[in-house]
Amino acid sequence: MSSEPTTIVGPPAPSSLSVWQRAIAVFVRPASAFAGLETRSQWWFPLIVMMLTGGCISALLHERALVPMIVDQWESQVESGQLPADRLDRMEEFMRSPVGLAVTTAQQVIIWPILMAVMALLVWFGVGFVLGTKFRYRHAFEVVCWSSLVLIPAQILTAALAWSRETLRGIHVGFGILMPESDTPGKLSIGLGIFLDSLGPLALWSVVVAILGATQLSKAKRSSVAWVLGVLYVAVSIFFAALAAMFAPAT
Repeated sequence: MSSEPTTIVGPPAPSSLSVWQRAIAVFVRPASAFAGLETRSQWWFPLIVMMLTGGCISALLHERALVPMIVDQWESQVESGQLPADRLDRMEEFMRSPVGLAVTTAQQVIIWPILMAVMALLVWFGVGFVLGTKFRYRHAFEVVCWSSLVLIPAQILTAALAWSRETLRGIHVGFGILMPESDTPGKLSIGLGIFLDSLGPLALWSVVVAILGATQLSKAKRSSVAWVLGVLYVAVSIFFAALAAMFAPAT
């Protein structure tokens, strides 16, 4: 008598996730969305999605919200003597031209790879160096790129508010909405508003997903990863808020 070996068919291995399946998993089951990325690179997909999203939103809001806001700032500078009046028309004409549209759209497209690379360096430093795990830079880049997808709802909400108000000034999708509205916000108010927005639920959602991803790929304790990345996130949020306040126009 002989028996044939029994083949047990189970669920597909985590590494078999396609980019579309992984994109959905980031939203509905983020704890398992990063499985398989230890040996498989898929960072290019979320990066392309975010670049296209940023470029499309920038192009959509260029004439509707961005140009009016910038021209309004230039007019204030002309009134205060900071900008020669004869330059205003030429600058506005450039901004409304196809070249101006292309420049502002390209800026949004280019900034995403740079931002992701810098954020990945911070995540790699925190999880790989501070915690001392075997966590490669490529893994950190996977984490920040895939977790950035959950920022799309916040981007869409921001775009909708900017379209309705015809300006990007004073748009908040986080706790910055608690700040009192002002036609001429001061530097401190601008910086505080940006910092409070970084603590909003939509922004923190991406941090939680990044923590789950870094935990999955580094095999470190989730509590340790949460502590390190949480501290780094707050520090980076303070830095960007201070930077925005520093370069905000004086009122």
